[in-house]
Amino acid sequence: MSVITATNLTRSFGPDDIFEGISLSIPQRARIAIVGPNGVGKTTLLRILVGEDSPNAGSVQYAKDLTIGYLPQEAKLDERGTLWEMGLNAFSDLIAMQAELEDCMTAMTDPNRADEAVSRYGHLEQAFERRGGYTFEVRINQTLSGLGFDEADYQRPLGQLSGGQRTRALLARLLLERPDVLMLDEPTN
Repeated sequence: MSVITATNLTRSFGPDDIFEGISLSIPQRARIAIVGPNGVGKTTLLRILVGEDSPNAGSVQYAKDLTIGYLPQEAKLDERGTLWEMGLNAFSDLIAMQAELEDCMTAMTDPNRADEAVSRYGHLEQAFERRGGYTFEVRINQTLSGLGFDEADYQRPLGQLSGGQRTRALLARLLLERPDVLMLDEPTN
């Protein structure tokens, strides 16, 4: 089954065709590289496939509920915060659940709210565990270290990272988000 299908794509800028008649199908779990000389439209094709640009002709269909992670060639990094905080951003839903679990624990000490809080806590805790709530910090550590960051880098402001480190930081965030499809435009550039 294909997760992305493009049919007869054409993209022009002014009178110049960048490409025309491109059709492709990306199956689940595929690893595909688009290779070619500069200026043939590789980045433009990727931008169309991820929905950041539109073709002049043709169409792109996506599998239902497909999530796409995209690392553009000239990726922009919000320089506020630290590398670790950026990793945590991939788990904002779990962090919110964690805060709600703590609120439930506080509510359990109030006899008027204890029964409801215990019930809510039970349901919430199961969902939290099922979604990796007890392991997300381990995943952040594994992902950052797997991309060559030392623990000393985790608290560095993002604005102090080199260009290559910024690209790896953005890749880490994408990997932590676990999209169905990951598209990288010259990630080692």
